[in-house]
Formats: sequence, C-alpha cells, structure tokens
Amino acid sequence: MCKCGVTWCNEETEFYNKSQKYKFCPTHNEYKEWVRNAPSRPWLMYKLEKILEGNIACESCGIDKREQFPDKPLKQIITLLDVDHIDPSIKGTPEGEHPDNYQLVCKDCHIFKSHDEGDYINKKYKNA
Repeated sequence: MCKCGVTWCNEETEFYNKSQKYKFCPTHNEYKEWVRNAPSRPWLMYKLEKILEGNIACESCGIDKREQFPDKPLKQIITLLDVDHIDPSIKGTPEGEHPDNYQLVCKDCHIFKSHDEGDYINKKYKNA
C-alpha cells in the first residue's frame, strides 16, 4: 500500500502500469498538472487547494486580491500570494510540511513576517 506524496494526504495511490504506482492519489495526481514541481514543494499543493476552494484572500491582512485587482486574470492574481510556513523552524519536516503550518499570504505580509523573523539572516549567523 502506497500513500500519496502530499504529506497531509492519507489516500492510497493507484497503478499507472502493472508494476508502478503514481506518486500521488487520484486527486493530487490531477493537481500536479498545474503544480509541476510539487513533489519537492508540497506547499504548492496547499496553494492550489486554496485557489480551487476560492480562498485567495491573504490569511494575515485579509485583503482579497481579486477585489483589489478586479480587471486582472486569476493567473496573475495568484502570483501575488505566497505560502508561508507559520513556524519556519520545522520547515522540511512532516509536521512543518502540513496545512496546519501553512498560511496563504500576500507578498507584502510575507516580506514583513520574514523580516520580523530574521529570515534574511544566514542560518549560521542567526544565533551568534
């Protein structure tokens, strides 16, 4: 039994030929057509799930970019949003790569949060 490659999904994958299974469950396998580099960047699946649900307002400031730029296509609007790791210290772990540790934020909020947390400082100098 093989589980989906998306860290928070517990669905089983399906066979694409007699000997190999897909890396993702049927739902996320369909999503990977839109998020090509998702296997190494699971937060992109979170962003896509939010977009497909219609939840594209910043989870920090609440601004809905569709309302702010009503004449722009959705493809452009979604580039104004990033997925932020709420607790960056667990990034890359199973707990860190889970929707509980993600938030969809606008570029402005992401930059301010990253600056406040010192994310621009090299890790080897952070605790010096």
